[in-house]
Amino acid sequence: MQNNILRESNITKIYLIYILPNGIKKKVNVSLRYMGDKECYFVGTVLPNFVKPKRKSPLEIIVYTSDGTYRANVKILDTNVGLNEIMYQAELPKTWNFTQLRQGSRKNVALPGSLKFNDGHEIQFETFDLSVGGFSFFTNEKISTIYQRFSAIGTLEFPAELLLNYPDKKLVTEVKFVRNQEEVEGEFGKAFYALKFVQLTPDETMILKNYLLSLE
Repeated sequence: MQNNILRESNITKIYLIYILPNGIKKKVNVSLRYMGDKECYFVGTVLPNFVKPKRKSPLEIIVYTSDGTYRANVKILDTNVGLNEIMYQAELPKTWNFTQLRQGSRKNVALPGSLKFNDGHEIQFETFDLSVGGFSFFTNEKISTIYQRFSAIGTLEFPAELLLNYPDKKLVTEVKFVRNQEEVEGEFGKAFYALKFVQLTPDETMILKNYLLSLE
């Protein structure tokens, strides 16, 4: 049954999204505490200046798994604030919408990055798009074909506020050039380069998948 999604062992993150009485949208990271036949209970950390949402207000539950993302729309039944945690009581979802992240699914996202080669040469850039397989960028500095023949150490920097498990919010891994275009229509004076990740670890891949799915 779809309700058992909340009991899956491959869940990596659960978020609740709701609207406060003043119209501000809140997104909180939680974990499942208990699930009954009609209700489910989540717990999260105590938030500073916490404002209790109204009963029966809309609630979106987002469950990130290693396979993709599940989303459900229900209503908040109650919220209780303790010394160390906040408990959210919600309707048990009857249906879920599932989004599977394919290896080639690309998202347009601008992240600071760099390439470092064995001789110490370094190139700074900002990503144009990103996928589980690799990334691309535009640059005013055309990269020598000599450097394009070899792999490099690529570093991508993620926003500090994200709940990512990359050390220092940075993905540092070996990358390799796969495609380039020296003249791009509409991008005067810029060159386009696409690179692939040589071999991400399973943990690195899962973290990247979850980040890309959060951009939906």
